[in-house]
Amino acid sequence: MWGSGVGVRNLGLEMGRFLGKKPVMRVLAAASCFSHWTLMFPGEGARPKEDYAMSLATPEASSASGQLKSLQVPVPTVAPLPPTPTAKETVGSSQTPVLEGLPPLGTSPLLSQGACGHRTLGIIGGKPAPERKWPWQVSLQLRGRHRCGGSLIAPQWVLTAAHCGILSFHSFREFTVMMGTTYLYSHCKTTVVVPVKHIKSHKDFDWNLTPNDIALLQLAHSVNYSAYIQPVCLPRKNFEVRPGTQCWITGWGRTLEFDPASMSPKLQEAEQLIIPLKQCAVMVEKTSNKSGNRVQKGMVCAQNIKSEGPCRGDSGSPLVCQFQTSWIQVGIVSWGDRCGLKEVPAVYTDVSFYKDWITARMSQASGLDSGFLILLLCLLLPLGILATL
Repeated sequence: MWGSGVGVRNLGLEMGRFLGKKPVMRVLAAASCFSHWTLMFPGEGARPKEDYAMSLATPEASSASGQLKSLQVPVPTVAPLPPTPTAKETVGSSQTPVLEGLPPLGTSPLLSQGACGHRTLGIIGGKPAPERKWPWQVSLQLRGRHRCGGSLIAPQWVLTAAHCGILSFHSFREFTVMMGTTYLYSHCKTTVVVPVKHIKSHKDFDWNLTPNDIALLQLAHSVNYSAYIQPVCLPRKNFEVRPGTQCWITGWGRTLEFDPASMSPKLQEAEQLIIPLKQCAVMVEKTSNKSGNRVQKGMVCAQNIKSEGPCRGDSGSPLVCQFQTSWIQVGIVSWGDRCGLKEVPAVYTDVSFYKDWITARMSQASGLDSGFLILLLCLLLPLGILATL
């Protein structure tokens, strides 16, 4: 990321990371890692062309109940159940950006098997251990080299972007997923690398167009959750985020847009503010030489006034927002026209828009009916059981 860089595809600029005039993304330090890695030019997602640097990870401030906040140290519990009874009613105060479009109390999150979206930030020397800050972040690797980011959503499932070119040029057997670490080239005691069993990209994804940039990776075997490996919560359908809400992106993408050697060896983070789709479409049209309705329903837009954001190598990484004590993934790093320019927003795949697609793909792979899968998840949720699909 630039300033906080995440890799993004470039339809004009393939998103993976956003760039700014200088690196400003927060670099997350890792602990107990072997520093014998060799620097090489890692693979990058096919579409991302932006570079944004991120800054050093900082301690988190507490958030008020029902409000979104940038950083929090929650106690692991089950996924959040919003207190609002109507679909479009806003949660929280009228002056604080919050999540909207929440289902009635009693309904369970889409794919929250037991606890999700929580972090165990141990205290080391008086500061939170940053390597546990984003435990759902993964690195999708081709022959051992970083290609894209992704997020762990279940013991055997990873969510990422379709434009990473997973099926276009390579066999899925050449891919692995690395998690449990903030270092890209070092081997930590907590690092886990799992082969990819199957890849499911959206059938309507088109390399030359912007919609449907979503894919699911089924791992060869389930992973055990720990303080370093945790699933992120997924939103329900029609789960919206009010413009101005503070969210975060993470990734290992470039910190300089046009420098392949600027891929960050350490995980980076960047704050992002949600902006309306209509405003995003106007901004994209003004800064791009391409015509057409590129910003469409099924996308989420965000920007950073400090020119922090995703760039090459950040594609597929999660855009997450905090709701009460849990973190929910609202977007997938998808595309953008430049890295590190505050007037150029980053465009993400809207996770809630593809709720039915995600459920259907996972249930097909598990040999379960979609309705039965949701029922099963609802039954498991109160027990806090982490089920393997």
